[in-house]
Amino acid sequence: MRMTALALLLLGSVFSATGKDAGWQWYNESHRTPEDDKSSSTQPQQASPDIMEKLATLQQATKRAMYEAILYPGVENFTRYFRLQNYWTQQAGLFSMSAKKAMLEHPELDYNLQHSHYNGTVRNQLAADFADQRRAIETLAQHYGVMFFYRGQDPIDGQLVQVIKNFRETYHLSVIPVSVDGIVNPLLPDTRMDGGQASRLGIRYFPALMLADPKSGTVKPVSYGFISQDDLAKQFLNVSTDFAPNF
Repeated sequence: MRMTALALLLLGSVFSATGKDAGWQWYNESHRTPEDDKSSSTQPQQASPDIMEKLATLQQATKRAMYEAILYPGVENFTRYFRLQNYWTQQAGLFSMSAKKAMLEHPELDYNLQHSHYNGTVRNQLAADFADQRRAIETLAQHYGVMFFYRGQDPIDGQLVQVIKNFRETYHLSVIPVSVDGIVNPLLPDTRMDGGQASRLGIRYFPALMLADPKSGTVKPVSYGFISQDDLAKQFLNVSTDFAPNF
């Protein structure tokens, strides 16, 4: 169904091998005049139009037929338009079937192999995603320290504090909370005071969750601002893969 819809939107931008010129020949036949038939025997045959020329001509013919059927309603005008519209529908169906066949001959192109779109596989897919996220968090924690810079008086920062608290409990992650305004949130009683670390590390936006490299003394951001626990886990995975696409 998605392939058919895509083909309809493209208005037949890809033609099947079996019906490649059928619509074009039908269009030409329906618009041929007696003079064309008379002169065709004396003039050399012209080369076939470019595929983009065919597409543009058929699209224009379909639009014109539709507008004529709307502005001048009648059986003949509607029939002319609907025949053109049926041509596009037929091409869309052929496109859809060729796509299904191509997926069998070239399974490496099938997105469903990596990310199934069937509802019945959602639970297993989510479990695999969660496992990848957990591995990413554990791997980063082995090489970096995790620091959370927040403002104790800011309500958004306070909301994120709850997320960070739950996050480190869920993943058994050691997170060093640092207050940049001298106010400690009760949910993070192990909070340290900022003694200029944020400024030295170039952290100017808060709240900020950072990965600190103990060897080089540098940091890389994981997130700025509020973020949910699920999205934070995904962000750890993104950072660990340097934001490699997973699609």
